[in-house]
Amino acid sequence: MADDNTPPLEEPKKKSRTMPLIILGVVLLLVGGGFFAYTTFMAPPEPTAVPPTETSSVVGEMLTLNEFVVNLADPKGKRYLKCKISLEVESVEAKERVAKIAPKLRDIVIMLLTSLAFEEVMTPEGKIRIRNELLERFNQAARPDRIRNLYFSDFVVQ
Repeated sequence: MADDNTPPLEEPKKKSRTMPLIILGVVLLLVGGGFFAYTTFMAPPEPTAVPPTETSSVVGEMLTLNEFVVNLADPKGKRYLKCKISLEVESVEAKERVAKIAPKLRDIVIMLLTSLAFEEVMTPEGKIRIRNELLERFNQAARPDRIRNLYFSDFVVQ
């Protein structure tokens, strides 16, 4: 017979499944929030292309600036860039007005190109970024005239 003084056997406690689910939910929330923050705030911007205009099939007047030879922002100072830039404008009158501000445009080019490193100018994406930046700055300087496009006819880095 069983002894009446022995304690009854305790049933093992059932482990709750809610705690691991809560932890998993918090981890997924943190990972999702981190991904959202990275793609929204920290990801490098994609290079923007110049939007095509409705008159892009008609070639405007061309104005070629004198050749540029600039030192790149290289710690050793041994790299330089030689380029030639042509601008497409709407009309002959616009070409004459833009030609009058050619020294201002040359200054814009020199200031931008000398601030760039060799790695920035060698990639196709870098050249597109330079073109877009110059075009934006040129259009600000040439107001009310509009420069349709910018072309590199020479681009040599050494």
